Amino acid sequence: MPKTAAEIHRDAIVVVGHSDIIASDVDWRRESGNRGVLDKRHLSTLKKGGVTVFCDHIGGDAPYGYLPATQLCTNYLQRFMRALDHTYGELAESTSFILATTTEDIRRAKRENKVAVVICLEGASPLETELAYLRNFYRLGLRCLGLTHDVRNSLGDGIRERNAGGLTHFGVSVVEECNKLGIVVDVSHLSDKGTEDVLEVSKHPIVASHSNARALCAHPRNLPDHLIRDIARGGGMVAFHALNAFISTDPQPTLDQLLRHIAHIAEIGGTDCIGIGPDLMENWDPTVFTAVAARSSRVNGIPVGKLDWQYPEGIRSNAELLNLTAALLRVGFSEADVVKFLGGNWMRVFDTVWKAAPKNSAKSIARR
Repeated sequence: MPKTAAEIHRDAIVVVGHSDIIASDVDWRRESGNRGVLDKRHLSTLKKGGVTVFCDHIGGDAPYGYLPATQLCTNYLQRFMRALDHTYGELAESTSFILATTTEDIRRAKRENKVAVVICLEGASPLETELAYLRNFYRLGLRCLGLTHDVRNSLGDGIRERNAGGLTHFGVSVVEECNKLGIVVDVSHLSDKGTEDVLEVSKHPIVASHSNARALCAHPRNLPDHLIRDIARGGGMVAFHALNAFISTDPQPTLDQLLRHIAHIAEIGGTDCIGIGPDLMENWDPTVFTAVAARSSRVNGIPVGKLDWQYPEGIRSNAELLNLTAALLRVGFSEADVVKFLGGNWMRVFDTVWKAAPKNSAKSIARR
């Protein structure tokens, strides 16, 4: 007898491939003296959604620690290191969350009914053009690196740069070093030319952790068909984004419109290349939305469109991910495909890339 949507969702490893929980909520709350923020503000939401692991982008090119941490005089490296310290502080104080640096950590979280955290960067500015920093970040738990965030950094151009180019020489070196270390390379926010360069350089699968199909919504953050196809051919994957601006020009898109993006990506790249993003900005302090909106008219001097932070009804929270499972089955995806979309494809990429690191990685890095 076929499983129900609830049974499929319960049994699956569910990977949320992009979130900013620590950078945008935990960081400033701990700076304000709060403790146990993950347990008090985020655990129930993640548990209700059946989340096994979330990939949290705790630093990068954007002004992380939106409010009030941005009032602190810090640069990109300092912000990342502060948020990393808060991450370890939260994990030490919780019996419900664990750090994931291997896929076995994620599988253990599933067995033990815990939630795993993968440390990521959304933009490589904290590297400060030092490959040594990347190796140190790996030692500290970094397992996924988004190369840029919309604008130019020392690795290459983001999607908002005028006449955006590809990777710099340093960007090529970073991708090669990520391959050696076992860090997943993430091209969401990277220019099309930069993504083409990554595909040429990387020997391992790459991901777009929160992007949709440009053929259905002509936002530069979305991927054209040829990049979806090439990412899939390399064993990589595209995880969907749930924000309205990346689904449709309709300010209030539906879950069915988001499903069309998933179906399109499956048609172009196959069912092995789809995962969950979804970059849901839930449980933020309401004033954070106001602050981000006020700052979003320009990024590094580049005009950007206003974001109103709207999501389709039925997937406005990670707590509602069961709705996604039910909807995928409703539109005709098989149980096996749905399990892959929920986390199986992410786990395959993690298995491939993370196991590429030397078995005794600390000693191997030390010899360099």
